[in-house]
Amino acid sequence: MGYANQPEQAVVGIETSKLHLKAVLLRDGELLCKVLENDMAGYRWLRSWLQKNDVAVSGLRVCMRLDAPHSDIAARSLALMGMQVCDAPPAELAQFARGSGLDAQGMGAVLLAHYAAAGQPPRWTPPSPAYLELRLWLQRLQAVQEVRRQEAARLDGHLQAGQQALHDLLIEQIACLDQQIAEHEEVILAHIRRHPNLDKPPELAGKHQRVARLAFPTEKATRL
Repeated sequence: MGYANQPEQAVVGIETSKLHLKAVLLRDGELLCKVLENDMAGYRWLRSWLQKNDVAVSGLRVCMRLDAPHSDIAARSLALMGMQVCDAPPAELAQFARGSGLDAQGMGAVLLAHYAAAGQPPRWTPPSPAYLELRLWLQRLQAVQEVRRQEAARLDGHLQAGQQALHDLLIEQIACLDQQIAEHEEVILAHIRRHPNLDKPPELAGKHQRVARLAFPTEKATRL
């Protein structure tokens, strides 16, 4: 099964969901499991649980799937507690599972713990507050854009049904939403200008390509 020669140093694998964390402590070849809330109280309970099991929290290697939903806040909080949070890229984790005879689909936190123990993935560095603020602005922009899309999709239906008053009201609301979208984009661009060395968030490669072109015009010129 590939479990031989387990290191003595304790490691933790954590599987995240919207409401819970599943934490697996691997030490001396033995596994201990704990399910906690995915909130600040849960992170503190995790720290207490580790300490009760004689595990030093400072520098403890904790492996997570940082591409998984609901992992961001947990990763930042555990890093602030002094833990050494490590990322497990999906492709590398799957390759490790195949080589170790582990089930990549069904083991979750157990697999992450074994991966941390065997592969010793590099330490993850929490993003800067400016980067986090940029992502929140982009998420807010996307929410407003989605509302506009939904309202625009209703226009023809109201017109075809002879609901002229509703149609006119939607036109006004869409105009307001367009103004909000423009204001959000200006705030985002100003934020990027204040922090020119920020990494490009993944949102800019998706639904916010217009903002990306305005924020990073030199990248487009280089590609051309």
